[in-house]
Order: sequence, then structure tokens, then C-alpha cells
Amino acid sequence: MFRVSERSDDLSLLLFSTTDPVSWVDPEQFGRGIASGSLRREWTWLAFVDDDPLSAPVARAVWWAPAGSVHPVELRCLIVDPGVPHPELWGAALIRSAHRAFRAAGALFDPVVVIGALTGGQQDAAARAAVAWRREAAAQAGATVELRSRTAATPAAASHVPAALAAR
Repeated sequence: MFRVSERSDDLSLLLFSTTDPVSWVDPEQFGRGIASGSLRREWTWLAFVDDDPLSAPVARAVWWAPAGSVHPVELRCLIVDPGVPHPELWGAALIRSAHRAFRAAGALFDPVVVIGALTGGQQDAAARAAVAWRREAAAQAGATVELRSRTAATPAAASHVPAALAAR
């Protein structure tokens, strides 16, 4: 099952993380984005195994737009649980589902899939694999990909859980 997130999903959204060496929306960025309006619950989608919305999500996608925008313009975060096989299939289905809903809501174009990663010779095997499955997911969904380079000095988003969340 693929669906838009709801307020009741907040803890799951904030605890969802990745060790992939790509940029992603961490809990602090998500909270700031929700507060500013550049991220929204209706632009944050989740995937569940076996259509069980009471289970933990196995994939999360977060779309972004400048505050005040009517529709998202970029997919900034695509994470699939590492225990789930074929992340490219889950990612593609999540992108297709969300883009279909965005078009139904009046969006004139599909958001670009943004992948932030080290480029060229700086990439190791894990980074190449993380970028490859995200590119494949976007291609299967018919979406455009924009690879944004970051230097080794610019880390991927921290993969920590804020103390306030860890205490829950």
C-alpha cells in the first residue's frame, strides 16, 4: 500500500533513516521543513507491506517546494528499508503513486528526483549502489533525475535520532 502520510505517522517518519551515503531528509530537517511549509505531510508518502497501515512503513519519500508553493517541485528523499528486496521497485511504485496524486491535484509537471551524492572518483561501491537504485526507481516511474554533487567535506544528512525522539 502506498499512501500520503498523516499526523499519526509522525514518529515513524522521524525514525525512518538510512545509512546510504546520499543526502536525505533527517528528523531535524523534516521538522524544520514542516514548520516552514517547504515540506508537507501531503507531500510525504509511505509504503507498507501487505496493505497493513498498522505496520511500520518500508519506504518513505519526501517531496520539497519553496514555502508557499501549491505543488512540490523536487523529490528530496527516497529511502527503502534495507531489509526489503528490490528497493528500485518500491521506490518506483512510491514515486508513481505520489506523482499521480500530484497531477490529480492540479500539478502541471512531475517533480524532479534529486539525488545528492559524492560524484566521480569520490564514490565508493555503497554510494554507487545507492545512487543506482534511486536512478532506476526514477526511470521506472518516468521521472527526471538530477544528480547533485556534494564534496567529501559535506556529509550526507546525519543519521542520528534526536534525544527527544530516542526517549519515546
